[in-house]
Amino acid sequence: MATLPRIGLFPARYVVGTGLPGAPTLTLGLLVDTPRRSVVGGASITQAVNPPLDFHADTWGTFTYMALMPPSETRILVVLQGNTGGPESNSITTFRLHLVLDSDWQHGVANYSYLNDGRWVEISNVPARLDPEFVPLEPGPVIPSNPHGGPTPLYGVSIQHALASGDLAHMKTLASFAQQQLDSRESIQTGLSELKAEIARLEAAR
Repeated sequence: MATLPRIGLFPARYVVGTGLPGAPTLTLGLLVDTPRRSVVGGASITQAVNPPLDFHADTWGTFTYMALMPPSETRILVVLQGNTGGPESNSITTFRLHLVLDSDWQHGVANYSYLNDGRWVEISNVPARLDPEFVPLEPGPVIPSNPHGGPTPLYGVSIQHALASGDLAHMKTLASFAQQQLDSRESIQTGLSELKAEIARLEAAR
C-alpha cells in the first residue's frame, strides 16, 4: 500500500467513527505542513438523530512522532483544537481532538470532544481511517522542502486539486496557506483568486 509523503505540504481527509447506525461521524479535512509539524483544516460532525447533528469548526494544531519500545512501531500524535474563524478569531474553543495514527498515516484511534448546545460531548476510542478517495496517494500534491532555505512555494497542482474536490473546508485551508506565501510566490495569485471565488460561491449556497 502506498503511504502518504512525509516531507512538504500535503492534504489529507480522515473519517472518524464506528459506522454504527446512529453513531456520530467526524470528518477531518486537513493540510499537513511537515517542516513546521503543524496542521490546519476543518472538522465536521454529523449524526442521524432528531434533530440531526451538523457541527462544523475551523481547526489548527500540531503533530509529533511518538517513539515506542520495540516491537511496536512509531506512532503519530495529532492534537487539534477548533472554533469558528480559526486561531486569530475571538471565538471560543468548540472542538478538541487527540488522534494517534500509525506511522504510514493510514489508520488510527481518536478521542475528541465538541461543544453542542452549551455542553461538551466526549467521544472516546473511535477508529479513524484515511479517505483514499480524497487524498491522491501516488502521486500527491506534495510541496517538497526548499533546499535553498526560505519559504516553500505552493504549487498550482494543490490548488487545482482543491478546486476539483469541491470540499469547502479543504479549499479554505489551502487558501489560508496560499495567502501566507503570496509574497514569495506571485504565480499562485490566480489560483488563490479562484479558490476565494469558489469558497464564496459555496458559502452563499449553504
